[in-house]
Amino acid sequence: MTTQTLTPFTPDRARIEALSQQHSSEPRAVLEARLAAFEKFERFPVPGERSQGWRRTRLDGIDLSPVEPERSVCEIRLSAADADRGIVVQTLEAAALTGAPALANIDTGHSIEHFSALAQALWISGGAIRIPAGAHVAEPIVVDWKAGTYPRLDIYVGKGARVAILENHALSGRLTAGIVDIHVDDDASLTYVHAQNAPRDAVVFSHQRARIGRNAKLITLNFAMGGKLSRADVEVRLEGRGAESDMLGLIFGEDDQQFGFQTLQGHHAPDTRSDLLYKSALDDRSHSSYTGVISIGHDAPRSEAYQANRNLLLSDGARADTEPKLEILIDDVARCTHGATVGPIDEEQMFYLESRGIEPGAATKIIAEGFFQDVFAKAGDDRLVAPLRDLVAPHIGRLGAH
Repeated sequence: MTTQTLTPFTPDRARIEALSQQHSSEPRAVLEARLAAFEKFERFPVPGERSQGWRRTRLDGIDLSPVEPERSVCEIRLSAADADRGIVVQTLEAAALTGAPALANIDTGHSIEHFSALAQALWISGGAIRIPAGAHVAEPIVVDWKAGTYPRLDIYVGKGARVAILENHALSGRLTAGIVDIHVDDDASLTYVHAQNAPRDAVVFSHQRARIGRNAKLITLNFAMGGKLSRADVEVRLEGRGAESDMLGLIFGEDDQQFGFQTLQGHHAPDTRSDLLYKSALDDRSHSSYTGVISIGHDAPRSEAYQANRNLLLSDGARADTEPKLEILIDDVARCTHGATVGPIDEEQMFYLESRGIEPGAATKIIAEGFFQDVFAKAGDDRLVAPLRDLVAPHIGRLGAH
């Protein structure tokens, strides 16, 4: 009996050029972006337990080596009523032919730069959504990933358009690293939900980067409860006067799951506003780490920014690390503040519920549900958050059995 040893996948320049040549019509600029990203990948070290932003992350038994690129396939669903509004849904290689500037963008995430660069070098297909100017999309557009190791989605919302998008990630496989590019043009509005519920043994990375135009608004909600190790960099650039961003996040951790989020609220125009609320509820031996940066540039007078990270520890073995940061390069700021909390369930809340005849397990469940409800309400669209409630409900219900 012989034992077959699998050869590790090692990306190189020749493989990337061959991958690009599989799509004979791929623009030269896209290949150049792939190769530039690969050069970054080679420069960036594989993160370790001593790396900035990765301290206290347990990496024993976690394989962070690259995986062979596989074609990314997603199903993008929109209502029949909205199909006639001129919305364009296509594969990413088709979008490249009609002009997708984000595909030439090689900016990498701050905490997952190694994996972000890898994903930008090795993506094969993916999805693209184009909302035409002035279109008001009645029903949420739903994106379900079916396959792929380096999934990539490109979203463009035209001037004055209104749309809501729910993106579901539940891909199996040892490691996935995805990229999401979002552009919200002047006077437009987008509510975007990224729901990650991968299998328990998966390693999941996501790099989301958004640009917001004049008087436009973007609401993002990142929801994470799957995977063995899950990390995301979420970056928003407010580039037009009066641009607004609301950044929301929810994590539910159990067993020995580990989650990491790094966010950037980048103000680059006058009279811009950003507000952030990220929450994690952690049970068993789960761990979350959060780093949030508010950056107000020289070109962003009268900006207003707020950042809050709240962590609820549901067991003695759970832990959370939080690190808010401010980078203010101008004196003329309307408001810029941040706050963070880490702690167990409030004893006064427990006492209040128990004094009304509610046993401790049920009281814990009620408090956890209320902890999440605050973020769900801020998202402002129950059609988007109802599926998330359904996903997390059985896990919160288990708290009552403790």
